[in-house]
Amino acid sequence: MFRHIFLLLLLALLNPAQAAGFQYNKQCSKAYRLLMSLQIEESEKILAAEKQQNPANHLTLLFDNYADVLKIFITEESTTFNRLEPNKARRLNALENSDKNSPYYRYAQAEINLQWALVRLKFEQYLKAFWEIQKAYKLLSENQRLYPDFYPNLKSLGAIHAIIGTVPEQFKWSMKLMGLQGNIDRGMKEIEQFLQKGQQQQDQLFREEGLVLYAFLLLHLQGNPGKAWQIAAGLPAKTSLLNCFAAADIALKTGHNEEAIAILEQKPSGNGFAPFYYLDYLLGVCKLNRLDADADAPLFKFVNNFKGSSYVKDAYQKLAWNYLLKNRPDKYRTFMQYALERGKQFTDSDKQAHKAAQTTEMPHPQLLKARLLFDGGYYSKALTVLQQIPEAQLNTTAQKLEYIYRKSRIYNGLEQYPTAIACYQQTILQSKDAPYYFAPKACLELGKIYEQQGNIPSATFYYRKAMEYKNHEYRNSIEQQAKAGLNRVKNP
Repeated sequence: MFRHIFLLLLLALLNPAQAAGFQYNKQCSKAYRLLMSLQIEESEKILAAEKQQNPANHLTLLFDNYADVLKIFITEESTTFNRLEPNKARRLNALENSDKNSPYYRYAQAEINLQWALVRLKFEQYLKAFWEIQKAYKLLSENQRLYPDFYPNLKSLGAIHAIIGTVPEQFKWSMKLMGLQGNIDRGMKEIEQFLQKGQQQQDQLFREEGLVLYAFLLLHLQGNPGKAWQIAAGLPAKTSLLNCFAAADIALKTGHNEEAIAILEQKPSGNGFAPFYYLDYLLGVCKLNRLDADADAPLFKFVNNFKGSSYVKDAYQKLAWNYLLKNRPDKYRTFMQYALERGKQFTDSDKQAHKAAQTTEMPHPQLLKARLLFDGGYYSKALTVLQQIPEAQLNTTAQKLEYIYRKSRIYNGLEQYPTAIACYQQTILQSKDAPYYFAPKACLELGKIYEQQGNIPSATFYYRKAMEYKNHEYRNSIEQQAKAGLNRVKNP
């Protein structure tokens, strides 16, 4: 290794314009693993030592970018974004002087552009983000053509191809104009190839993020929660905050609430790990699903420490629910006012919380209990609660629609599909043009059931119908899932 460094330094002295190279050595491997566990400061120390020992190794530029982007992504602090954003241009300029014959040359540039695009989406800088995605796509496509055996290309190309596949038809023209093409099936296959090819390597490049990415795409785009949880459950969550986040989030969304709580309560902690307050939000949500009296504690920790805006409105709404279930309507109103005033309407759940905060109508406590128990995967308990509600107590249209919708979801969770289908259809029929998400969500779930049963015409009908509803707060996520469903049934 020292002979190699000496040779590089000698060449640099003989020719100052000599291009730097890329070495994925032990130092870089260790730095990457620390980054993926969100031990960012420790990783930066190793990268600093590597730059001092091996200044010609430009792979450190990519890992420095990982560190910046992860800091911004988990904190969402605009001051951090503004302070670190100029680093992007400096790194790309430095990479221009790297070895142009290395597969890392275009790959590193693509990854830096793609990482900043994802961050910009958090800050609603959509035009710059789309430009960076386009730039990354072109670089990766060219790199794949030049170096087809360089398997890391497949990780990021697969993600882009899969996500493009969920773009609604009315926006397809813009994707073609930007030169972006792809579908979910192609993207998933590329990520699978990345993971398979990497298994042949002793130290697979970027495997951890590939596994996390694959699990999330299985859940959200492939409609395969079972396989997503199988992968997430195998992630080493006790030593990595990133794995802890992925495993807990997927556990929560696949009805494994107890497992999610166990993962979050055993998360790695200490001075070496970056503060990741979203995990406190997740724990609060999981404990509320279980109807724990102390569910408010982690939610308070989240809203009191997190300086970003995502899930803030939703967290305040869940604090309001916590107090409503404790028969404290005064506290409910206080925290719903906070949901109205604080945070931003960025995520669908934040939009729903903001909309709910605009009305003085409070949720029916027993309907709320049934909803939370269902969200935690406690289907039998949820059904018991629902069956104890006298329908005569349901005074508003929203409550009546929610009652039949909750019944649909619970029977679906219990895999009593004929009853679930009948209740979903009743939800759609009774909703008509009501400005709630119950009908479009019922259509989406009917599409999933019929797809699972192999009834492609009915699945297609309901996926398309789910996309027809425009006046509801979960429009973005429902349309994306419906589009993903249509892609799956077209390419079984």
